[in-house]
Amino acid sequence: MLNQADLDFEWVIINDGKDAGTRQFIQSTELPFAHQYLEIDHPPEGFGLCIARNLGIDAARGEYICYLDDDNSLRAEFVATINTWIEQQPQCRFFLPQQWRRRDVLKDGQVIKQGTPFVSPHPETTLKDLITQRSLFDSNGFTHQRIGAPRWNPHYRIFCDYEFFLQCISQCDITWGEQFFFNPKVLVNYIQTTDGIIGQSGYVEWARELQQLYDERLAYGGIRADWADWMPQAIQKYQQKSQTPLPAFAR
Repeated sequence: MLNQADLDFEWVIINDGKDAGTRQFIQSTELPFAHQYLEIDHPPEGFGLCIARNLGIDAARGEYICYLDDDNSLRAEFVATINTWIEQQPQCRFFLPQQWRRRDVLKDGQVIKQGTPFVSPHPETTLKDLITQRSLFDSNGFTHQRIGAPRWNPHYRIFCDYEFFLQCISQCDITWGEQFFFNPKVLVNYIQTTDGIIGQSGYVEWARELQQLYDERLAYGGIRADWADWMPQAIQKYQQKSQTPLPAFAR
């Protein structure tokens, strides 16, 4: 954040869990841009990440919102580029950049295997690819208008980003270049680890949440009626994998 070329933004920091190190860093750092600092306890139920993001939306004062989790970073030209996109595409409500990603394996807090970097989404990704999860949607760097924004659903963990994406696109009939703008420019650095939410999750949880999404598919009325046809097969695959013992080296 401190390296942004364009400092015309507001940073809303949500300290989910009241981490002392985060508090000390914010209190001891001179920030050259508008900012708010808020603390919340870990909620007794529901996914704290979603609750924290909703709190951030409520607190923010800007016209647009974007997200950054504490294990990722924005490239220095992020704010300047997003502002240019907004000026060039005033009809758009949603902006999606690319991410430079890597998946690392951790043991006892140390990286024992560094993943091969890749870029996501693929430059030729379509809206249908994201809806059917042939290409994965991640919210880091995702930018949208604040007014009328949907709420993050704390009943999802594995698929919380995807569920929020479905809410966004079901608000109106959108295609690339109209109200949903995807530009194949890398603006976010994302290093995923085996200690993260996805890394620690299992296929049982994947199947359960995807089944919940499938059961509630009619709630996303702005999308074509057959948008969720891919889910039953995926649910079955996750259920089958959850019953398959891991080989000894993977445990």
